[in-house]
Amino acid sequence: MGGVSKVAILGRWTQRIRLEALEAWRAFLRKWGVAVWVEEPFAQAWEGALRGGLEWRVFRRGEEVAQVDAAIVIGGDGAFLDAARLVAPYQIPLMGVHAGRLGFLTPVPQEELIPATEALLLRRYTIGLRSLITVTSEVPLWSSTENFALNEVTFSKAITSEMVLIEVYLNGEWMNTYWADGLIVATPTGSTAYSLACGGPIVTPTCEVFILTPMAPHALTVRPLVIPDDGVLTVVCRARSEQVLVALDGRYALAPQETAFALRKADFPLRVIQLPGYSYFQTLRDRLAWGLDRREY
Repeated sequence: MGGVSKVAILGRWTQRIRLEALEAWRAFLRKWGVAVWVEEPFAQAWEGALRGGLEWRVFRRGEEVAQVDAAIVIGGDGAFLDAARLVAPYQIPLMGVHAGRLGFLTPVPQEELIPATEALLLRRYTIGLRSLITVTSEVPLWSSTENFALNEVTFSKAITSEMVLIEVYLNGEWMNTYWADGLIVATPTGSTAYSLACGGPIVTPTCEVFILTPMAPHALTVRPLVIPDDGVLTVVCRARSEQVLVALDGRYALAPQETAFALRKADFPLRVIQLPGYSYFQTLRDRLAWGLDRREY
């Protein structure tokens, strides 16, 4: 066997996981002699379902498996985002297996785990590069190893009864001041997530842009904006509560108002495994019912 021989397994255990599919897959990996590391929470849930041990190595942090050839995440889009945070800094390619609700980022069905993994082991795949956003601020909210997002960075009100004033600058030039519930700064990958729900455009993953989508803006003329991702975006917020809620892919923290946040394209991308036959537009059609017109049926 050539190609991939060391694999990390990550994920979130959900009621949609098919244990019989995982057990068949586990036998397949053993047959091929693959060295496997399993993320601790997922390993514990799997062993609990089996009422026995997996007999694989368990890890807690990304640096513990920095030398694996590939990572496989099982779950929904939330699990994929968690896995991306662990493996992206080490440039470990990631494959998503669907065991969640929407599964936009996890295209491999559980019933195709074995053929998908065989293609992976034999390196019959391509790598798609997904850009990331890094966030730095005067008051650090995240460590330097976790201050990035795959989908989006959001700035929003800390209490439900207020709006926030959000000043945005590109390379030092004032762009706009938003009076709104918040602002989403999304990557092309994140264009089909929170940004889309707030009226933002769908942007294909290879575009080198950021999408700025206001959340319930207090002006009808304020619309989503697409800008190049090669500059520095500075965001400063003010609110009556004197604080703002900042989130990176759903990881929230409170920050004092007037804190200046600098958003940049990360120096490294997320490497996503794309198996033969993968199509982004097919994913749009399948997951979002994109372009579906029931009058044709």
